[in-house]
Amino acid sequence: MARPLTATVDLEAILQNYRYAKKLQPTCKAFAVVKSNAYGHGAVEVSRYLDEEVDAFAVAAIEEAVALREAGIVSPILLLEGVFEGEEWALCEKHGFWSALENAQQLDELQASHAKIEKIFLKLDSGMHRLGVDKETAPVFVAALKDSGQVGEVVLMTHFSCADDLSDLATMQQLAYFEQARQSIGDIEASVANSAAIMKWSVPEGGWIRPGIMLYGISPFAEVSGRAVGLRPAMTLSSKVISTRKLKQGDRVGYGLGYVAEEDHVLATVAVGYGDGYPRHAENGTPLQIDGKPACLAGRVSMDMITVRMQDFAAEPAMGQEVVLWGGDVPVEEVADYAGTIGYELVTRMTARPHYRYVRGEDSQ
Repeated sequence: MARPLTATVDLEAILQNYRYAKKLQPTCKAFAVVKSNAYGHGAVEVSRYLDEEVDAFAVAAIEEAVALREAGIVSPILLLEGVFEGEEWALCEKHGFWSALENAQQLDELQASHAKIEKIFLKLDSGMHRLGVDKETAPVFVAALKDSGQVGEVVLMTHFSCADDLSDLATMQQLAYFEQARQSIGDIEASVANSAAIMKWSVPEGGWIRPGIMLYGISPFAEVSGRAVGLRPAMTLSSKVISTRKLKQGDRVGYGLGYVAEEDHVLATVAVGYGDGYPRHAENGTPLQIDGKPACLAGRVSMDMITVRMQDFAAEPAMGQEVVLWGGDVPVEEVADYAGTIGYELVTRMTARPHYRYVRGEDSQ
């Protein structure tokens, strides 16, 4: 490896976060949500590490699920968005995938396929208005699925729009709507809780929870870090100083010359940029660390490089020193805030360029 940009992923931290999710909702079984390449952490590597312990995995689409099966993953896998083409039902049967279902076309294609599916998760639109059937139609779908002879079990699921905001009544309204639908159906397992709901809301006992972002130690709540809510951050993105130069007061730096030196200081150039997934819109002052000391972004993010300075103008970065871009004492949530986004986006937008290093706690893989 020549370019010194490394994403170090602590697999044991992810496992401990999964266990924490189950501890918070002890009556429920839990998916480990590994969609979008395990939120940028590496779906195959993460799933292999969790495979012997998880109740099941969840992904967005069948391509992600097939990749896991081909990598040797044996646990059940749920397709959260269901199938997009009728032919996929045969693949679900072949690989033992579970699937969400949310519209009449998916139901018709399932029945036409004659595929046998162990579990179908019927999506209820309880208020988010993206996917799902309404509470009046839900009993009809459940009856059709059970009567088909193709489905082992039907689970009723929904997704919250505002579970990360405890002051918003939308979640209570969605829960009430969900329970009305559930009562009209009768005895049926539930799956409602994403990471925020697992951590802060009272959800139906039994059934399935769906920890996603919390698995990776990232907070689902605004203005608070994963560590602050009891999680273990799993990724540290680090690089090195590849060049230094002395700036005079008034010198301007980078594209658009957007940074102006307030006084004489040493500027460091670091090997990372938006071509690696570091946010282009990160503002001057975005926090990081150089050699364990506080530093910050100084200038516009380029495709392959950033320029940074020490918080203490008297400190001088040196060639080859380690730069922590996020992780450890540099919460990804704080970096995201400086870029006008959320931690979810920073880790999922990672490109293939960084070198990925997998560790189990302190021990290298």
